[in-house]
Amino acid sequence: MAAKSKTKPEKAKLTVTVDKALKEEFAQLCEDIGLPASAVIGALIGQAVRKQEVKLSSLDLNGFTPKEAAELRRRVKEVSEGRGNLYLKAGA
Repeated sequence: MAAKSKTKPEKAKLTVTVDKALKEEFAQLCEDIGLPASAVIGALIGQAVRKQEVKLSSLDLNGFTPKEAAELRRRVKEVSEGRGNLYLKAGA
C-alpha cells in the first residue's frame, strides 16, 4: 500500500488593519502562548470555516451586556446624585 503524499496547501496573504495598541496586545498574547500571530489568526479562520460560524461576544470586560452596563451606569449616577438607593447584599 503506497503512502499518501501530503502536499502543503498554497498560501495567500491577508492584510487587516487594527488599532496599533490592540495589535501589540495580541502579539504579546501570542508570544505568551508560544505561537506566532499568523498561526493563531490562521487557526481562528480555519475554525470559523470548519464550524461555519464566527462567535463574538458583546459582553464588556466586566461580563455585562451593553444593556446591563447602561443600567448599571444609570443606577450609579442616581446614587451619586442622591436620587437612588444603595442596597448592600446581606452578609456583605
